Amino acid sequence: MFTSVLLLCLLVTAGVALPGGYNVPLPYNYNYGINAGSTNFGQQESGNGGNVKGSYFVHLPDGRVQKVDYWADGSGYHATVTFQGTASHPSYGPSHGY
Repeated sequence: MFTSVLLLCLLVTAGVALPGGYNVPLPYNYNYGINAGSTNFGQQESGNGGNVKGSYFVHLPDGRVQKVDYWADGSGYHATVTFQGTASHPSYGPSHGY
């Protein structure tokens, strides 16, 4: 019994250690978007073999759209953040409270 377990462990270890063992990255592509009233955001991403490229966006409460374009590889995560539109805030006057 012990020999069978040891042999199985060695085979699993060899399979993981071999190039292309259990860590075979597959190409993928996905995207989604949510648009529900004032909630509006989304993302798209694709990757293959450890390289990833994508972007996401969100409509901010101040009226602007924030967009992040990114890519990642063995050297790390790299992002560029941009804003579209002009921020607007409500003006507050004197309060006629209670």
